[in-house]
Amino acid sequence: MNAKQEILKLKDGECWIWPESDYGKAEIWYKNETYFVFEIPQFGGQPMYSYSFNKNNIDGLIHQVNLWT
Repeated sequence: MNAKQEILKLKDGECWIWPESDYGKAEIWYKNETYFVFEIPQFGGQPMYSYSFNKNNIDGLIHQVNLWT
């Protein structure tokens, strides 16, 4: 399943970890019709808040996370 399908499946209060490797790339939380994106540090540590996106801008969310290396 691709990232967009996974994100669209989220219900209010749920989180999906975008896999990029064993540790993940991003945590995406869905709350009150907004997606909150937290970057997972490559070398460990707590996820850090990066962006929030309206539920109608999933493509923008995907584009932004794909810019991360």
